[in-house]
Amino acid sequence: MFYIIGGVATLLLILVIIVFKEKPKYPPSRAQSLSYALASPDASYLSSIVRLFKNLNFVLLVITYETPGRGGREQQQQTAHCCVRGSSLRGRW
Repeated sequence: MFYIIGGVATLLLILVIIVFKEKPKYPPSRAQSLSYALASPDASYLSSIVRLFKNLNFVLLVITYETPGRGGREQQQQTAHCCVRGSSLRGRW
């Protein structure tokens, strides 16, 4: 059962990486059009995901959220919430 869920999640991840484009052919609004014009050329979907996984706080959050403790789901949620707060505080400094 877990292998099926893991396979489906992996397949969906691969589809998201392949199917999603950087931006649509026509912007959905004038504000988005202006945003495209002002955006830096090095900002891309793939580079933002790479930057996200290079962020130590994010990696620790993912590891903490995926590792269940003795308290079960409630402790897992509390730990993830504390990690989010810690990450946001560190980001502000």
